[in-house]
Amino acid sequence: ASAYFNPALLTDSAAQLQFGFMVLSQQIAISLDGRPGTQFAIPEGIANAGHADGSRFDNYPIATNDLQFGRAGDELTPSLRARPRQGAGSGQDTTTYEVFGLVLKLFDERLALGAYGMLPNNGFTRLKAFYSDEREQYFTNSLHPELYSDRMTAPSVSFGAGVRLLDELSFGVGAALTFQSQVASPSYVVDTGDLSKVLIDIDGKANVSFAPYFGLRYSPIKRLRLTATAHSPQSIKLSTNFTFLLANGVEQQSGINFVLDYTPWMFGLGSAFDIIQSEHRNLSIAGTLVYAAWHSYIDRHGQRPGSSYPWADTLSPTLGLRFRQDDFSSYADLAYTPTPVPKQTGRTNYVDNDRVAAAIGGEQGFSLLNSKVFIGLTLQGNRLLSRHQTKLPTPTSPSGKNLAPELVKDELPDDARISGKPVEGAQGLQTNNPGWPGFGSSGWVYAASLYARILL
Repeated sequence: ASAYFNPALLTDSAAQLQFGFMVLSQQIAISLDGRPGTQFAIPEGIANAGHADGSRFDNYPIATNDLQFGRAGDELTPSLRARPRQGAGSGQDTTTYEVFGLVLKLFDERLALGAYGMLPNNGFTRLKAFYSDEREQYFTNSLHPELYSDRMTAPSVSFGAGVRLLDELSFGVGAALTFQSQVASPSYVVDTGDLSKVLIDIDGKANVSFAPYFGLRYSPIKRLRLTATAHSPQSIKLSTNFTFLLANGVEQQSGINFVLDYTPWMFGLGSAFDIIQSEHRNLSIAGTLVYAAWHSYIDRHGQRPGSSYPWADTLSPTLGLRFRQDDFSSYADLAYTPTPVPKQTGRTNYVDNDRVAAAIGGEQGFSLLNSKVFIGLTLQGNRLLSRHQTKLPTPTSPSGKNLAPELVKDELPDDARISGKPVEGAQGLQTNNPGWPGFGSSGWVYAASLYARILL
């Protein structure tokens, strides 16, 4: 795993081949506060509404009752399937992975090459985008864990190299695979009244790129090891382009860039000190501190959180013990990771929690067919600490002007008119934002891994 976390440590590792199997289970719960009254609901029949000056709204919501319960169709009105609040949430998944690793030593063990990978078994990867505000009403009408859920299905493959510059100093460099794809979908619309009659082509391509990272290992004295790492941002990028050609010769074009599985610049410092150091036994204490530049976060629709609710950079400490007795070794770690997401009292619903983690593991070595083999087991539990947030009241304006765009959007402006007549019930806030008037989240993420490694 040093091939990814710190390639400089590859110089301290024996040449080996590793393979294993991992299970990860997410049990993340999101609960929505109840809507306080019907006066906040979107009424039916506003598709032709506009502002008092005759201009159209920038977006048209679906009637709240139709979203929750659906609508039966008739000769004039098509049916609409129900999209109840939080009826299609995510965060309840179990994923399995194949894990592999390799370390090779060259030039009297001055150079070490490594590879490490985790590949999900239920599909190479899953890419799922969702909006963090009222626009999600058109899709799942639910909230989703921002940094978990489908992000746990992304493949991870890394390559690293470590060079021992001095006996006490090593430098490492590595790269993680990232993916980029572009898809163009030109379409010909035969009949705008019947969108089932559409001719579609596709023109796509996929590219592989690399996100570099760097590591250092320094041992000023025999019992002490110091490390430093820097990981550049990683993400999966998907660019889509749509071209619509109508029968009357009118052609229009649109597109969107999706950014998935984004992680920012991360910088780490670590140390390990041997409390007991001998040929047959070793006991050490280790600690790390990781700085993550989450202020640069880009969400799944390629947007940064607004300036009124910026994400914060985080410091995540880990403290652990390492023990070895001949061919048996074990470890135990405790870690705390604060959420970079501010209280979601406004329009957005980025769901995330502070996380406390504990991990234990051990391995036993033995001889098999003239080779040294180690069998290991690791267990990990992550507690997402309970968090609740309540939306701030949204001021509304009789002119229909949005006075506070960072707060929950009033989707039916106060000056709404249909055929010149005011829309009944338009005064005050009306919204289908699934996170309004508030929501809570908490949960667990468990992982277990069984592996074998063979010294080469």
